[in-house]
Amino acid sequence: MKYIYSRVSTEEQNAEQQAQYLAGKYEYDAIVTEKFTGTTTDRPKFQELLNKLEKGDTLIVYHVSRLGRKTSEVLETVETLQERGVAVFVDQLNGIDIASGVGKLLFTMLSGLAELEREMMLERQRIGINRAKAEGKFKGRKPIDDSIIQSARVLVDSGMTKEAVAKQLGIGVATLYRRL
Repeated sequence: MKYIYSRVSTEEQNAEQQAQYLAGKYEYDAIVTEKFTGTTTDRPKFQELLNKLEKGDTLIVYHVSRLGRKTSEVLETVETLQERGVAVFVDQLNGIDIASGVGKLLFTMLSGLAELEREMMLERQRIGINRAKAEGKFKGRKPIDDSIIQSARVLVDSGMTKEAVAKQLGIGVATLYRRL
């Protein structure tokens, strides 16, 4: 089977654009979209998809950064998939086989650039926050009340998914995972 995986990091972004672009360009059997940070490969839908992939399947992504923003995790994930006989196709590499020597080199470089891009964005963000704090304009995010986290624990322990709990309580999924 051929799976398209598209990911964005925030609620304001649209994963459907990536999915539609790839669907218009490639044959596929299923599309998985996700709104979750790329700083970890431990994402609910991504992990579910990885567990589903079997020998002979193909995973199609728009860009290396859609797999993740941490070079070591991305490389490990792809290597594991290839060992299982799963092909990984990155649209932005224009058909270069990432299992070949040149493909591995380009893939590794792009993974590193995706991580660098994230680090540079965080550095620019830190500079902006420090300037805003100095000007008295930035107070930071209000902490989530511990009672909300306690409610979340009760709901998760009762069998609700973390995603459903986060939505019900109006907090981010990543925040919920971190606090639990």
